[in-house]
Amino acid sequence: MRVPGTQDARVTRLTQPDEVGELIGVLEGLARDLGWRPGGQLRADCGAALHLAARANGRTVGGLQVVFGAAGQTPPHQRVWPDVAAPKAAAHVTILALHPEWRGRAGLMWPLCVALWRVCKESGVQTLLLEATPPTLRVYRRLGFPLEVIGELRMHWGEECYLCRMGMAEVEAVLRGKAERSPAYRKIIEDAGLGSAD
Repeated sequence: MRVPGTQDARVTRLTQPDEVGELIGVLEGLARDLGWRPGGQLRADCGAALHLAARANGRTVGGLQVVFGAAGQTPPHQRVWPDVAAPKAAAHVTILALHPEWRGRAGLMWPLCVALWRVCKESGVQTLLLEATPPTLRVYRRLGFPLEVIGELRMHWGEECYLCRMGMAEVEAVLRGKAERSPAYRKIIEDAGLGSAD
């Protein structure tokens, strides 16, 4: 999906092992830069994950990994919150990160979120799980993410985080609400093939 209003920026769903390996390397580097310590968890979760790359000007500038529940596999959140059961039809966003020059800009963040929403909707996912530090939780909520805290503050990748959930219906409502108020978001929704924002 090409990102409107940016030069050669796009979000791409990766399927080839070499592309996924490149993205994991970028995400691991971004994690290190942010002080996160995922260890080998991103690579360990690759088999049950989907990967979306954010590309700009011919290079990968970030992306995300979302892990879908697999029979017999421990959900990623239970490494830190073993007392929190996995909701039905849930997926876990293990990482979403962008290079510093792309952070805080709608140019790639929201298109990544729209692409994630579309993939999850196609896969029957009803709930997304993710970790958020207290400051990040405030930022996400200010941006309109409908996050609900379901796991108490615990150490995750070297920093204190909450385990949070978002219902897919709530995410759709936020995306469509933004599209109703903004021509840029309306274009993102339409370019993602999600139909009209009306």
